[in-house]
This record gives sequence, C-alpha cells and structure tokens, in this order.
Amino acid sequence: MFEKLKNMSIQRKLALVVGVMAVPILVLVGLFVRTTNVLVGSTQDEINGLEYLSAVMNLSEHVQAHRDLSAAVLAGDAGQASRIQALYPVVDSDFAALEPLEEKYAGTFGTSEKLSDIKKAWATIRQRGTNTTARESLAAHADLSNKLIDLVRQVGDKSSLILDPELDAYYLMDPVVVQLPLVIERISALRSLVMQSAVKGRTPEEQAQAVAVATEIQRNFVNLQRSFATASAANKSLDRAMGPAVTAAIGAAENFLGRVTRDANGIRSVNDAYEAGTAALDAFHKLHDTSSTALAGLLDVRVAGFRQQQIVQALVGLLALGAVGFLAYRITLGITAQVDAIMGLFSSIGIGDFGARAPVISSDELGMLTQSLNVMLDNTLSLIQSQEERQQLEDSIQKLTAELSVAAAGDLTVRAEVDNQVTESIAQSFNQMIGELRAVIARVHDTTTSVTSSAGEVQVTTEHLATGSESQAHQIIEASAAVDEMAVSIQQVSANAANAASVADQALETSKKGAGSVQKTIEGMGAIRQQVQQTSKRIKRLGESSQEIGEIVQLIGDIADRTSILALNASIQAAMAGEAGKGFAVVAEEVERLAERSTEATKKISSLIKSIQTDTNDAIMAMEETTREVVGGSNLANEAGQNLLEIEKISGQLAELIQSISMASKQQSRGSESVVRSMGQISDVTQQTAAGAKQAAVSIRRLSSLADELRSSMDRFKLPRVAA
Repeated sequence: MFEKLKNMSIQRKLALVVGVMAVPILVLVGLFVRTTNVLVGSTQDEINGLEYLSAVMNLSEHVQAHRDLSAAVLAGDAGQASRIQALYPVVDSDFAALEPLEEKYAGTFGTSEKLSDIKKAWATIRQRGTNTTARESLAAHADLSNKLIDLVRQVGDKSSLILDPELDAYYLMDPVVVQLPLVIERISALRSLVMQSAVKGRTPEEQAQAVAVATEIQRNFVNLQRSFATASAANKSLDRAMGPAVTAAIGAAENFLGRVTRDANGIRSVNDAYEAGTAALDAFHKLHDTSSTALAGLLDVRVAGFRQQQIVQALVGLLALGAVGFLAYRITLGITAQVDAIMGLFSSIGIGDFGARAPVISSDELGMLTQSLNVMLDNTLSLIQSQEERQQLEDSIQKLTAELSVAAAGDLTVRAEVDNQVTESIAQSFNQMIGELRAVIARVHDTTTSVTSSAGEVQVTTEHLATGSESQAHQIIEASAAVDEMAVSIQQVSANAANAASVADQALETSKKGAGSVQKTIEGMGAIRQQVQQTSKRIKRLGESSQEIGEIVQLIGDIADRTSILALNASIQAAMAGEAGKGFAVVAEEVERLAERSTEATKKISSLIKSIQTDTNDAIMAMEETTREVVGGSNLANEAGQNLLEIEKISGQLAELIQSISMASKQQSRGSESVVRSMGQISDVTQQTAAGAKQAAVSIRRLSSLADELRSSMDRFKLPRVAA
C-alpha cells in the first residue's frame, strides 16, 4: 500500500488528502443530522402522544357522565335513563376513534393490553346497565376511570412527554398528562355524589364527604395555577393563550363547589346537579384541549427548528467540503507548476543543455529548491574538465588498476607509484591499505594456528560435558517421576481434605439446625410454661368461685331453714285461726315441703361443691407440680441450647481448620504441580544442553577444520620477508 502511495503522482496524493479530510467532515455532519433526527423523532412522539391523549380524554368524559347518570338512576331517578341510552353510541364512537390511533401507535406506546382491559370493563358495565346496586356500579366505574387515568399516564411516559427538556413545554405537559385528568375525575365523582344525594336526600355523612372532595379539588387548583404560571414565565406567549382558559375553568369549578358545600338547598334537583357539574367539567375539558393545542404548537415550532438546524448543518458541511476542495486545487496548481518547471530543467540537462535554468514560480520550499538547483548548475558548469585532462586521468587510473590487480592475485609486496596529482591520494591510500593487509594476514595466520590448537582442547572438554549432561538428564527424569508420584499423593490428600471440609460444613449446618430446633423447643417450653401458669390461675379462680358458690349455697340453706320456721309459724297461726285459717294452713304445708326440698337440694349442692373444691385443690397442686416440671424442662432445654451453641462454635472452628487444611493442601498440590512442570522444564533444558554440547563438539570439530582451511588459504598470499 505504501509502495503504491509512494508511486502516485502529486495530484493523486493531494486528491487522496482531500478525500481523507472530507471523511471527518461528512461523519461530523452525519452525526449532527442523526442527533437532530433523534430529537425530531422524540418530539414527534410527544405530538403523537397528545393526539392519542385527546381521544382518551373524550372517552373518559363520556364514561364519567355514564357513571354520574347511573348513580342517579340507581338512587331512584328513572328519568335519567334516556340520557344513559343516548351515551352508548357516543362511547362507541370514542372507541372507534381510538382504533386507528391504536394501530398506528400501539408499538410505540405499548397500550394494547391496557386498552383491551378498558374495553372489557366498559362491556361489563354496559351489559349490567341498571341491573346492579349503586355500590357495585360506583366501584366498576371507579375501576374503569382508574384504568383510563393509568392509560393517559402510560402514553405520557412512553411518548416522552414526561421527559420533555424544555421548561415551558414541561410545565404545560404536567397539567395535560397528570393534573387535569385527576381534577376532571374528582369533579365528576363529586357530581355523581351530588346527583345521588339530590334523589334521596343528603345525609350529614354525604355532606362531609362532598366538602372533603371539594377541598381536595381546590388544592389541585393551586398546583394547576402554579404549573401554568411557571410555563407562562418561561414563555410569555403562553399567558395570552392559557390565561383566559385557566380563569374560566377555575371560575366554573368554584361556582359548582360553592353550591355543593353550602347546604342541601344549594343543589335543588338532579338536573341542576348534572348541569352545574357538567358546566365545570366542560370548562376543564376545554382547558385540557387548549393546553394540548398550545403544547402541540410548542412542539411543532421545536420540530421546525430542528429541521432548520439540519439544513444549516448540511449547508455548513457542503461549504466546508467546497472550501477544502478549492484550497486543495489552488495548492495542487502551485505545486504542479513549480514541479513541471523543475522537470523541464532536468529534460534540458539530459540532452546536454547545461545552460538551461528553471524559473522560480513560488517562494515556498519548491521555489527554494529551484533556486538551489539553479545555483548548483552554475557551480557544476565551472567544474567541467577538458578532453586532455580527462585522458591523463584515464591513463593514471589504468596504471593504478593494473597494480591493484597484482595485489588482488595475492602478491602483497606490490606498491603503487605516486606520479599523478589526481591519483596521488588514491595511490597513497592503496599503499597504506596493502601495509595494513600484510599485518592482518600475518595475524590471521598466527590466530588460525592458535584456534586449531584450542579447538582440539575445547572439543575434548565438550565431549566430556555432553556425556555428563546425558547422565544428568537421566537423573532428572528419575527425580521428575518421583515428584510426579509425590504430586499424585498431595492431590489425594487435597481431595481428602476437601471431603473433610465438606463433611465439617455439613456437621456445622446440622449443629445450626439442631440449635435452631432446641431454640424452638425452648420457646415452646416457655409458651407451655406460660399456658400452664395461666391454667393454674384459672383453676385457682375456679376454686375461689366454688368457695363463693358454697357461701351462696349456705345462704340458700339458711333461707330454707328460715322458710321452714316461717312455714311452721304459719301452720301454728292457721291452727289458731280455726276454720278461717284452713286455706292458709294448706299454703303453709306447701311452703314447708318446698323448704324441705330446698334444704335437700342445698345439701346436695353443698356436697357437690365440697367435691369440686377438693378436686380443684388437687388440680391446683398438680398444676403447680407440672409448672415446676416445665420450669425444670425449660432449664434443661436452655442448657441443651447452650451446649449446642458450644458445639456449633466448636464445629465452626473445626470447619475453619479443615478448610484451612484443604486450602493448604490445594496450594501444596498446585506447588507440586509447579515443581513437576519445573522438573520437566529442567529435564528438557538438560536434554537440550546435552544435545547442544554434542552439537558444540561437532561445531568445534568443524571450526578446527575451517581454521585449517583458513590457514591453507592464507598460504597463497606472498608477504615480504620482514613481515614473515
């Protein structure tokens, strides 16, 4: 690639540079356009969300009217049934208006499931009609209204309305998506309550409930006004559009709330309640439509701004590319003109025109190069030699060449004659080189003799080293096998330690479970202890009650005795009265018999009470004994729990020790594996050393042979006697 780039013409190189410069510009413009497209898409989703919300709010308005009219009918005003029948086709048309929007935006907003639930809830309400109770109707409508509000908020979330970054749009979105649907729902619920009360009369509870709902709605008004004020402060144009609508809506609602909260005479009939509530709701629905329209206008302006930014970005990119292209063209034109002038100069010199000069077109580096080239040609022209001087130079060179040929044949006794000024320095350098070469050849001859002698000694040493390396390699192989066996044993120990750690963990877990069971047993013993104590208290109270019963029985016995005495006295008085007291004597006898029966019954009850008291005392003693045993068992369970806690602690320590042993065994196993690998590497290195020693012995033998050959080669050089 770089070779091709080096062979390109200057025009192509500059074109390639322009192309490379254009790439980041195009990428940057593309990123700007893509970012703007994302912003446009997000804003368009908000606009689509407003379109969907408008249809949902229409449906919500008519569903709320159905709820309020149904409440009046179920309260006893059958005259509102015709209005309910008129609402059904309107609601159907609202669902029909939602269908194309659902097909268009379901994938973006994910509303299919919620809209399906809303349709099913409405179908159930429509199927029941007025064949239900007021409570069931209100509950079903409340559930449907909550589903509609949930749908509104999901559309606001999925359409990015909730996340709008602009201050004016955000505080205009908040009433559209969150506050206005909630206020409209509460005003409608208040209308339903007032219509129902207008039929059957308002109770104090209903009046209090109406006042509470009205108070909550008035609190919502504060939040609404704050949001609209913030949006208007951020965008002054919103004040003109939203101010009258906000004032009208809150005024209509305040009128309705004032009539509701005054007294029962504030709303005189069902129709009056419906019309007053509807006027407030219509004003708030109009405010919602106005807010949606204003918000859509802001979003449309934002989309137009984004589109304009895209156009500006594209124009800036095109202008940048045009500027780069024009600049590259001008630079190319300046460079190629100067280069063409230099190439023309070289062409003229090539045909022998040494007087040709290149024009200096620019003052850049190429212009400076052209100036330097012209100066160099002026200096070179003055140095061109004559024909006679060239002939003398050629003769001197031929003579020097002949002398060099003799030296090249191996005769180092030759010397070059210094008889020409031109070749004088060359001849002197040649003679100096021959002298140095004589000394080098002599030293090489002596060195080869020494190398041959030393190579023989090194060869013997290397052969001994190779033999020792082979023996060492065999020993290391045996040691490596022993280390392998040791590593296997360590791995077995590590595995056994891991199994022991697992068993210790199981024992620790079992001891924890046992401690938990004992703790539960202790808690159960404590509960039994409390229950036994409670039972003992109840039995004691039963004994006390039996004593009270005994006292009452004794009192009854006293009453029976006195009754018997009274009957005896009555009999005596009847006998003294003669004939006149016979009737009273019969009564006295009956009273006497009744007193006797009461006495016998009292004796039986007294005997039974004594038996119960005896049994109660026995039961109290048994319960006290049981309580002592339960306390003893609880203490034993506590001791067992403490012992199990100690066992658990010891098991934990044992598990930690075994885990430490297991980890140490694993580390030792890894260390033994590392030793095995190291032994293997040492064995390989030793074998390589042995092989290298053998190879070195061969190489040294060859070195000795080469030294002999070098010495033989040096013999062909002829040296002066003094040098020899």
